[in-house]
Amino acid sequence: MSVWEEMRTRIQTGNSAGVAALAARIDEAGRKEVAAALPGYLRECVPLGRNDLRTMPLRVAGAGCLGGAAAVAAWLARRDLRPVRGIDGIAVHVLTAVSPRTSAWRLDLARRLADRLRPSDFDRWQPDYMFWEVVVGLFAEAEQIPRTEGIVVGWVRRHIGTDPADDPLFPVMAPAIFDADAAGEYLSRFVGADYGSAFVNPAEVMSARVLGNMKRDELLDGCLRRLLRGGTQRELAWFVHLHESLAPSPEEAASRLRDYLRLLPASVSAVAESAFARVRAVDESEPLDQETFVEAARALLFRPERRIVKATLSWLDRTAASADRQGISIELVAGVFGHEHSEIRERAVRIVTKHVTSADPLTAETVRRSASVLPSTERNVIAAAYGAVEVDTIEVPVLPPVVPRELDPPIASPAELREAIIEDHHGWDPAWPEVERLMAGLVTHGPAAIEELRPDIEQYGGFYHPEGNDILLNALLAGSPRPVDDVLESAPAPDALFRRRFREAADLLGGPALLATPTSATGHLDPEIFAARLRAWEAAGRQPGRFDLEQALLRLPLDGDRVSLLDGLASPAAATARAWMSADGPGSVDLTYRIAKIKAWGPDHWDRRRTDDQVTRLVVTGTCASDLDSASRLFTLDTSREKSDIFEWSARWWPSVLPSHREVIAAHLLDQAACWPTGEYEQDGTILALSEATGATDRATATVLLYALASQRAVDRAAALDALLSLAAQNALPAAELGHHLGVFIGTGDIVLGRVVASLTEAVRAGAHLWPLFTAAITTLLPTPDTAPPTGMADLLAAASEAADTHRIRDTIPALTAWTPKSRSTRVAKEAARLRTLLTGT
Repeated sequence: MSVWEEMRTRIQTGNSAGVAALAARIDEAGRKEVAAALPGYLRECVPLGRNDLRTMPLRVAGAGCLGGAAAVAAWLARRDLRPVRGIDGIAVHVLTAVSPRTSAWRLDLARRLADRLRPSDFDRWQPDYMFWEVVVGLFAEAEQIPRTEGIVVGWVRRHIGTDPADDPLFPVMAPAIFDADAAGEYLSRFVGADYGSAFVNPAEVMSARVLGNMKRDELLDGCLRRLLRGGTQRELAWFVHLHESLAPSPEEAASRLRDYLRLLPASVSAVAESAFARVRAVDESEPLDQETFVEAARALLFRPERRIVKATLSWLDRTAASADRQGISIELVAGVFGHEHSEIRERAVRIVTKHVTSADPLTAETVRRSASVLPSTERNVIAAAYGAVEVDTIEVPVLPPVVPRELDPPIASPAELREAIIEDHHGWDPAWPEVERLMAGLVTHGPAAIEELRPDIEQYGGFYHPEGNDILLNALLAGSPRPVDDVLESAPAPDALFRRRFREAADLLGGPALLATPTSATGHLDPEIFAARLRAWEAAGRQPGRFDLEQALLRLPLDGDRVSLLDGLASPAAATARAWMSADGPGSVDLTYRIAKIKAWGPDHWDRRRTDDQVTRLVVTGTCASDLDSASRLFTLDTSREKSDIFEWSARWWPSVLPSHREVIAAHLLDQAACWPTGEYEQDGTILALSEATGATDRATATVLLYALASQRAVDRAAALDALLSLAAQNALPAAELGHHLGVFIGTGDIVLGRVVASLTEAVRAGAHLWPLFTAAITTLLPTPDTAPPTGMADLLAAASEAADTHRIRDTIPALTAWTPKSRSTRVAKEAARLRTLLTGT
């Protein structure tokens, strides 16, 4: 029997130990015979099941018989040779198989395998530890185990249950945890997790083992070294936990004071709080010199966390009694008079006022200058204690005018068309201007340039797709138009119009121009350009598409004086346009509103895990009798009907369908927007597009904007804030309606107040006039004697105070005046009292 036949028999039976023993005793000729046969045999085995008993012996055979270390490393790394089960124990066979090789060869293999070892290799349900064990075994022979991230993470995960006394790797690997970021991140996942008695918590086990087997100074220095490198709360949780378990004494902290000071300004909150506790302990044991004290206080006072700033103010309050710190402590506290949160400012004012007798003239002057940025209520308190505060006249911020974005010029050549095709298919969610531009370019230039464009179209559009510009790409490839149908009766009206236009455009290929391509980023179409396009169709002896014409008319500004532009045109399309423009569009569109419980399906229903299928919605109804079919569909509304809330991919394009009727589009978006607070539905682009349109706004616009402001994603809230400011700059913000619906949907649980308030505060500071919003929201949300205020109510009241102070509002809110809190010590009660004082001057 040849060497290969014997090896094959052992592989076939899953005998990894036998394969290793054979590989270890055969000579060079035998190894070459096996190495030559292995690739062909592996091809015979394909497909190898993931639990195939041949996978492990195949790995061992390749390790023992393939020639160079590079080839062996590549063979062992093959994914098709990684089983799901039965992976333990293979490393010892691999090590046996390579034992006849030279020491230099084995070290070369170890290095190559170590280079392939990644921390992510251990994140599988059943990690394949073979790599790690082989690497460690080979390096151990050379007595030079490197402390790479992959090796350290492998040790943490493989040996978490090994007693340090039985683990020869512990002295090398344990200190390396502080330098291998992935190891600490793995342990941090389990900090605070309660597994009961069923599972071992790796974070607790490792903490106990390093605490019991490493020197205290080594642990403290290791923790600080890792914390100073920075990271997220999740990445650093275990090191913070271990550091707190060590509970450094004031003496230990003093010897590391410079490191703790470096952690104060920019570390994550848990790290900063821990460092602050050590600095404060050192200060209490032996007062810090003034330079160090000031450095620490300033670093802490300018952190974003209110909790840390409050704790720092309390520290300064206590230290202000010290004779050598009275002046500097008061000055440091006065430095936060400009803080964005009212509770911080008020606490700072109380502390400074409390220590007024300790302030020398120079300190008092510093306080008065700092107080100039305070709102009037707090400024008056400082003035009463320290003397008159000079305030420069502060102008109310003015919102800049809204300037529409510029659109890219139309596609003017096959070369530009080719570039647009490539760009359009680079991403799956282009904005509507890009879609409109490409659709127009395909109609105008596609047929003439088909041969030049064919390679790109076949690459990007050579497949049937029922949506978008792919319809036109496929029509160009087929050399024939796609029949226009009138389906999609159940689709939302704006979505249906887009889809009908895509289908229709395939029948218009080679036409002079699409009528409906917008000329403004608002979605509007210039009447003169519309008339010129219509003349081009008439000159070509062709009729434009029905839906192209209807969309074009819906995009014209409401200006009946431009009918004369159509003089001399005699086509049926011109007659339709003349009638529409003479009537100034659809005329008035009357909408009615009500809040109701309706049946809901789709994302909103499932995400919230409701016990019933009734959800609170703004119901909008309206009718419009128009000779224009698309107008009748778009202006006939009833959002109470039972239908799916499933996300429509084209919703971000809808505002461009009716650019002069923003409220109508907002009503169409209500079903989509109801899902925005709890999911990712491209609400950022949609709400910005809505704000860029024109036309009246009312309760539907307010509700859609509110849903966007309440999104759980910061990027969506930022876009919603920009939309709010844009509407305010246009004098089109329905502020009172926004405040009323804020109260309604907070009460139903659809909106999280805390997410909304931050944006409202920023809007006030930018110059938006939101007082009607605050009046309506506060009236609705003030708690009754039997209810608790919603989370974020104090911040809402604080934002209202800032708005009142900024815009010098002195109108009372009757509900606020009459409200009596159950306790005057709560922050809500204090903010309410502050607002009342500001409004009434008492």
